[in-house]
Amino acid sequence: MDRERPQAQSLREHALAIIRDAITAGDLAEDRIYSAAGLAKELGMSLSPVREAMMSLVTEGTVEAVPNRGFRLVPITEDDLEEIIRIRVLLAVPAVRHLCETAAAAEVAPGVTIAEALARLREHAEATIVAAESGDVAEFYTRDRRFHEALLEFGLGRRAAEISLRLRDQSRLFNVRSEIDDIAVDSARELPRIVDLIEAGKADDAGELVTSNLYFFKRGN
Repeated sequence: MDRERPQAQSLREHALAIIRDAITAGDLAEDRIYSAAGLAKELGMSLSPVREAMMSLVTEGTVEAVPNRGFRLVPITEDDLEEIIRIRVLLAVPAVRHLCETAAAAEVAPGVTIAEALARLREHAEATIVAAESGDVAEFYTRDRRFHEALLEFGLGRRAAEISLRLRDQSRLFNVRSEIDDIAVDSARELPRIVDLIEAGKADDAGELVTSNLYFFKRGN
């Protein structure tokens, strides 16, 4: 029995990651009800891990269960969005400050030095720019999500990253852009600048820029 648990857990986590990416990319519509069976078929996965993944999203508040029908995304109001962003800022600013103050040879995660972390952040940032400039909406949102996930994980740890990403998945629903605009491109181009400021140890400037970047979801509203 114990031997089966890691595999089952892995399948659930895999399904959860795929569904999160679909939400991030806008592939799941807010006004539609999705059955676990239908999603499993679309994803080419078995029903059980998909259902478990959706229940995890219900617990997080990203999705709500519709009795006898399935699941739908939880609508987000502008007041909800403002609250979400404020909480994400409360996590992101200490994260960048910690990275700014970390010694060059120090590890920010097991086996990952600050130099390696900044290199990974820069890779995520550049990939986000490429996606934005090429007009790939789904890739832009996914890459942007990866950048902020790494930023929080290296700066404050995995738990902080998970909290911020749950909130991000909710805020994503408020202002879905069907195409890449100048606001999205500008947001993407801010990411390598955040990394530059961290590398230079400019904590105040990095904190201000990451705060501005997190307000991307409200720009142009």
